Amino acid sequence: MQEDKIIILDTDFLSSFLKIGKLNLVKDFFNVEFLHIPVGVLREISATSLMNEFLEINYIKTVQVSQKHFGILKAEEFDRLGSGEKECMALCKQYPNSLLFISDNKARKVAMKNGIVVLNISGFLLACKKTMFLETNEIATIMNDLKQKDYYEFSAVEKKELLKS
Repeated sequence: MQEDKIIILDTDFLSSFLKIGKLNLVKDFFNVEFLHIPVGVLREISATSLMNEFLEINYIKTVQVSQKHFGILKAEEFDRLGSGEKECMALCKQYPNSLLFISDNKARKVAMKNGIVVLNISGFLLACKKTMFLETNEIATIMNDLKQKDYYEFSAVEKKELLKS
């Protein structure tokens, strides 16, 4: 089965959605068989208490990053990123038809400078809302769960956009 998009998850996004038990939303929204992570993200997740939740999911594919794709990445800020973030970006270069889910603002900016298509949590939820994949009350529940279980805060602008009817 040829997938239209390769969905790559960074540790921050993956851990947020593992904590609230909603990772399947990403898979279902894009109608893909697998979500992809590099080995670096697996290493980072394995160092957390989320490993049991992670192991229960059978649609995450761990991918080895080709070293040659690190050389393509530019921006001096790249060197200051974590290994999981770097590997995610290299993986995006390895799979040109990819979409990177990443929450860290600095890492997202570096990714965009490198021509990588990115989505953060609020961007993903907004896409779910605009396509009517999720209703406003479902988004409100997810936002509340993220705040309670992951201490994730949405800006006032994001809240207004996501919760307006």
